[in-house]
Amino acid sequence: MNDSDNLENKKGKKSEKPNIFYRALSSFGRFMMRVVWWPTKIYYKEKFPKKGNVVCVCNHYSAMDANAIYSKLFAFKGRIAVKAEALKSKFVQKGMAALCRAIGVKRGESDVGAMKSMMKELNSGGKVLIFPEGQCNKHRDFKALLPFKDGPSALAIKTGATVVPTLYYRPLKPFGFRKNRLIVGDPINLCSYEGKNVHEVKEEVTRLIRNKMKEMRNQIDDIVEKYHGSVKKYERAQRASHT
Repeated sequence: MNDSDNLENKKGKKSEKPNIFYRALSSFGRFMMRVVWWPTKIYYKEKFPKKGNVVCVCNHYSAMDANAIYSKLFAFKGRIAVKAEALKSKFVQKGMAALCRAIGVKRGESDVGAMKSMMKELNSGGKVLIFPEGQCNKHRDFKALLPFKDGPSALAIKTGATVVPTLYYRPLKPFGFRKNRLIVGDPINLCSYEGKNVHEVKEEVTRLIRNKMKEMRNQIDDIVEKYHGSVKKYERAQRASHT
């Protein structure tokens, strides 16, 4: 079985549904994701499209970063790109397939199988979560963004998907030990790139996405640090500054 798509065999046919053990494990895991483990305040949740194919991108601190996005924005539908090494264990592979239909991506190389799996999801109107930094940010400066990979941009251009940038204020803490915060940015429509050579424009689109996330960093910093988490106060200040 290809690591990049745990639900399909080599002939492309769908594998059997997870057995009752993994389905029960998945239900428990989803409850913990939503309620217990990683409670997260989401700013501008209403910006996330309710319909249509979406490539959601986010900054990356740990393996837990997908939880709030997959549970609260994806409503447990769609797929998540994870490093292929995380799916080497059959138990983890089956558990992740039941929990979030994870797609294993081989880092440092062109993974055609993973790209096909993500394109299939998007072409059917689904959603895919990708971390364009390609690795967890372990730097002391948690506000800095690592260099972005071009994969998410190429994927969105090829499938005509809307790119939705999201950004965590800081690394997550479990069980409410610290208030976790995530901001949703304005959806990025790439229709102006339709018909263009993907290889010629993917770097430009990647810069566009990264610059947008840099703006979101300043935005969430202001909301949290200047206005104590109040979006209303932040927006009131923004309106006043433009009058």
